[in-house]
Amino acid sequence: MTILNSAFDIIGHDPHASARAGLMTVLDVEGFAGPYASLPASGTPTPGSIATGSIVVMNSSGNAVAADSGAAAGLGAAPSMLFVTVDGDQDYSGAFVGKLTCIQGGAEFKLDTENFVAAAYTPGGWLTPGTGGNVGKFQTATTGDQIYGMVGSMGYDTSEDTLHVVIPQGIAPAAP
Repeated sequence: MTILNSAFDIIGHDPHASARAGLMTVLDVEGFAGPYASLPASGTPTPGSIATGSIVVMNSSGNAVAADSGAAAGLGAAPSMLFVTVDGDQDYSGAFVGKLTCIQGGAEFKLDTENFVAAAYTPGGWLTPGTGGNVGKFQTATTGDQIYGMVGSMGYDTSEDTLHVVIPQGIAPAAP
């Protein structure tokens, strides 16, 4: 279940039965104390910090942390296996169980503004995880950043304030 007011969407194309190659997995959220630790007296789970459409990386404990090109949140030297959350821990189910449904690659997304850094985006441009206050968001890759997808043919849609992103299957190297 995703948050209903988000413009995040998975764009599906099925031109051939063998065309889908996305790797879906479920990762535990690093530091999750348990379902009842986050329940206040109201019984409503406290939302986590990883939004649907965020970039996460699996750390050495096998848990998901928001990906950071600056390596502060567990992204080591390229290449690292990155994932996009299909369900984050900000909705009720993710906040209660402390798990994220993720897709590694072979996917196409329409990202909401909470999923990417405000900038000029050109179709075909390389993307990488953000740093600092933009950890887990998509941003333009620069020399040395691990590439994790590219701006799709629809680019940045100013009328919907969304970014079209294509993530190929596999693990990409650092940008030259």
